[in-house]
Amino acid sequence: ESEIKEAAVKNATWFPEQQNNNTKFRDWIDQLFRDHYQSYQVRRSAIHPPGLEVTLKLLEIISKRVNYLRDNTLSASAAPPLHILVSGGSLTSGMACGINHVGITQPGWVRQYTECAWPARLEHLFNRVLFQGKEVVKVSNLAVGGSNSEVGKAVLEYHLFPDAFDQPDIVIWSHAANDAQEKDKERAFFESIPGFVNAAHNLRICDDHLPLVVMNEEFFGQNNDISGAIYKASNWFGLMGISQRNVISHKTFANFDNDDYVKSIIDAKGIHPGMGGHIGTSWTVFFNFISAFTDVCDYRRVSSSPMSIASTDVAAKSIGPYKENDYGDISSEWKEHRDNIREMCLLSGAQEQEASTSLQSPCTYAFMVNRMTSIGTKADVDKKMNEVLTSNTGWKAEGFPIKQPRAGFYAKEPNAHFSLKIDASMETKYMTIMSMKSYGDNFKDTNLEVDVRIERKGDVAAAVTAEAEVAKSSKYEVTGYHETRTSIHVPHKFELPDGGAEIGDSIVVNFRLVSGSYFKIAGLAFCRY
Repeated sequence: ESEIKEAAVKNATWFPEQQNNNTKFRDWIDQLFRDHYQSYQVRRSAIHPPGLEVTLKLLEIISKRVNYLRDNTLSASAAPPLHILVSGGSLTSGMACGINHVGITQPGWVRQYTECAWPARLEHLFNRVLFQGKEVVKVSNLAVGGSNSEVGKAVLEYHLFPDAFDQPDIVIWSHAANDAQEKDKERAFFESIPGFVNAAHNLRICDDHLPLVVMNEEFFGQNNDISGAIYKASNWFGLMGISQRNVISHKTFANFDNDDYVKSIIDAKGIHPGMGGHIGTSWTVFFNFISAFTDVCDYRRVSSSPMSIASTDVAAKSIGPYKENDYGDISSEWKEHRDNIREMCLLSGAQEQEASTSLQSPCTYAFMVNRMTSIGTKADVDKKMNEVLTSNTGWKAEGFPIKQPRAGFYAKEPNAHFSLKIDASMETKYMTIMSMKSYGDNFKDTNLEVDVRIERKGDVAAAVTAEAEVAKSSKYEVTGYHETRTSIHVPHKFELPDGGAEIGDSIVVNFRLVSGSYFKIAGLAFCRY
């Protein structure tokens, strides 16, 4: 514990010239750890432990990396860092993470994301506490403001990652703050969350255990609904479940009217905690991984046959659809789910892909604005859209990578419209539009009409009948307003007409704002599934 605390003190802020001379800061960190994050307190955060076999695989990755760094007997490609992908919303991305009550200068927009948010702190805790500062663990924070589990699922499903992105060994779900705001709680909790879990598992479809999926509940205020859903999902799917909320909520709520006391724990009330909240989350997640690793090491130390496992776990990704009742046959549903996984593994040729750490995109054309990818600025959006635009009136790439309003493709006038044409490079069956929904006056009554048609390779216009033309086209609508008092990105997934496009076909799409005068598109995806 003293090592963890000392590393946390050294890495809790990224302005060491202030930190080292700030007695108030150091005293606060010491008190925060002593009063709220000692081991007997942090144990309350453990919702569900990871399985034995998946934990052993993680330790094997770490061991190879340590050996490589120690004597270079392995190639770097054979011993990459343990890779953790974090998916979440603005809280996880670091919004407000620099707010503090001890006089530390708040980081700028970029540094709060890359250095101040808890995922960055988690990477430093791993590497500095356990590995003398060497890069044994890499954390990729792909959190995007306004993202719920549906958005997180789309990012995973369509591989909307940075260039040359390695397969993650661990995927951490941190969408609790936005999922808790959803009006349709049943859909959010029992469809969207399981959908995210399946998308994470499918990143390595032929691996029985990796990636390990972690359900992580940060402290974000007084909304309690989602805690039960996280518990249920963690237990049903055999995931690792963590809740920082369980560590600090009792003391925080009991003294919520005492601003000084609350600031001493999380620094800021509301959905975006400050520096104390992010430091505490990194401690909590780190503690749970250390506990899982030491439990496995203890098992192997006392086992009569330490290299064998007496009774194997049921692999998390082989567990079938979540059920809230006893309708249907769970055993047969799980068997069908396992059969589907095997079929997906064979059809995707994923056995060969598993030998590589790279990921192959399932999309003909896809992007989502994310500062961690190649599409982070308005210039990036403009360039990506111009790859496929054929006409445009009233739409423009605008916004900033981090501060509001964030980069996207915006309409700011009535009847704004644009058209695009995409040549299919693979079988393409679905179109997803990532758009913003908000409660602001400018979003009221906004309605986007989307007209899609497939142009078949080799079709001669005069030879195509009117009936055939109709069969190859579809029309959809997307609204921009909701009454929930938050702004979120929502993926709208549509099946392409006439069975979709084959290689060499073209997908022609016309977008028109038929009501309202404001709309934001944050991503588009034309994909195989």
